[in-house]
Amino acid sequence: MSTDRGPHPAQGCPVRGAPREALSAESPAAVRELPRVPGGRPLVGHAVPFLRDLVGFLLRQHLAVGEALAFSVAGKQVASFCGPRVNAAVLDLPHEDLDRREVGRRLDVVFGPRVAFDAPEDVMAAQNRRLLPALQREAMSHHAVTMLRVAEQYTADWGAHGTVDLVTAVREMIALMTAHCLVGPRFGQEVGRRIPTLLGHLETALMVSFAVDPRAPLPCYRRRDRARETLIRAIKALAPGDRPSGLPHSPFDVLTGKAPSEEPALDAEAAAELVIGWLYAANETTAVYGAWTGALLLQHPQWLPILVKEQEELFAGAPPASPQLLHRMHRLGHCMLETERLHPSAVVIPRTAARDLVIEGYAVPRGHLVLLCPAASHRLPHVFRDPDRYDPDRYLPGREEHRGTPSPLIGFSGGRAPCLGMAFAQMAVKAAWSVLLRAFDLELADPEVRVARRIFMPPRRPCPVRYRRRTP
Repeated sequence: MSTDRGPHPAQGCPVRGAPREALSAESPAAVRELPRVPGGRPLVGHAVPFLRDLVGFLLRQHLAVGEALAFSVAGKQVASFCGPRVNAAVLDLPHEDLDRREVGRRLDVVFGPRVAFDAPEDVMAAQNRRLLPALQREAMSHHAVTMLRVAEQYTADWGAHGTVDLVTAVREMIALMTAHCLVGPRFGQEVGRRIPTLLGHLETALMVSFAVDPRAPLPCYRRRDRARETLIRAIKALAPGDRPSGLPHSPFDVLTGKAPSEEPALDAEAAAELVIGWLYAANETTAVYGAWTGALLLQHPQWLPILVKEQEELFAGAPPASPQLLHRMHRLGHCMLETERLHPSAVVIPRTAARDLVIEGYAVPRGHLVLLCPAASHRLPHVFRDPDRYDPDRYLPGREEHRGTPSPLIGFSGGRAPCLGMAFAQMAVKAAWSVLLRAFDLELADPEVRVARRIFMPPRRPCPVRYRRRTP
């Protein structure tokens, strides 16, 4: 694999992302306009190919034009960046330069008006700090035990053999894990299995809101509102006093001021809305990550004996569940890295230029949509050898293609805004597949797995998997 960090033939000079006024006197001469994608139609620009196949369109254009380019979609000007060098530059820009609040305004309508997802970064950071105790090392030690137990309990009644829908099974397992670990066991037992359906109504409404006013009288918006109210009632009724294993206080009690916190207390309604946002972020992306991990692995069954052997060796002697045990699942971890590369949950990372910027030598005018596409960036042949091939061995010591350049894998974002729950998601997926690999022989009923047109692009349902329980 080439690890050359020099500029691509179509790249500009390596001026790091910065406001234009911050450049030296000599720098403006080196600033270039973004190369424009040829073609496009009057009024709609490149909307048709972009919306029809977003990842394919961006990958084709970047391979032809270079790491930075511009195009328009229905009047919106887009600055798209693709490649490790520009990934790092964009993700390292300060929040005041790249505004995330345009997407946040849509989230306010989905999750509720009392928690401002389009708030300034310091307000958002204060909201997220309330979740940190549930993601710190001591809590994660208890989460590992909970996650493995939840997966074992979920599959306990599957019987000797049968067929399950892979996407549904993983979604339900992850939902139970997130409910137990982020709210508490009582909430998990009473609401956990309903969470995928309720959150699914929120996601559908969020998708439609990009085309139709989110306050329009549509059936999907009514289902959204009913689902949110159902979750709010359940959280307010069950969360007070319910706490995840290993935490001294319920996250809900921390939010509402009934437990010690340096942050101002929220009222119960706002606290419930923030918990819904946490559940959505933790459940939806992790479920897609877990489902694609399994789908890709079962499409390439030659890797199954390697992973089963690793599980048998790690669990010989029945060691206690712990994050360290999950961390030692190196071969499963390689398969998960390959999943992140080929099917990242964050298909695109959108921001808005809050001022005129220069990113890696390219001028980006204020108001442009600044777009990173992990799903396209992860398939660049000068970064990953044979990029369309499923090859977990590319992460083995001595090869490690994901370490050859800065920011080659950005499925969990990075830079100034890395995913807060990345370790949580990785641990949940490892726990789910550890149990499945140890307990069952698995086979896809149909080796062709298609992508669903959803926000996080999971495998399309149904995705039937035949299982046969392995003899202990």
